[in-house]
Amino acid sequence: MNLRVIKKDVNYLIDEFLSDAFISMSFTDDKEKSGKIVGLANDALDLRDETLTKISHPEGDKKTYYRNLMDGLLSSLDVMYDKLSEAVSKKSDK
Repeated sequence: MNLRVIKKDVNYLIDEFLSDAFISMSFTDDKEKSGKIVGLANDALDLRDETLTKISHPEGDKKTYYRNLMDGLLSSLDVMYDKLSEAVSKKSDK
């Protein structure tokens, strides 16, 4: 278990989400949708900061701690991707 690899994985996953979010934002002119996407990007950055802080301060059994931490990160990203998909596909009320 190498902390450098874990941190790289966290950064990679968040960066991929951010790339997807900004690509999605580039395909919309709707300010409401863009605002939601920016909010999700900010949430992703907060998630990255929280996760990297937790990586540096493990509690209990390290192997279990890091496994649970990564499972939590992946679950959070799944929810964020669902919200991104919902924000992009939602029809405008115009």
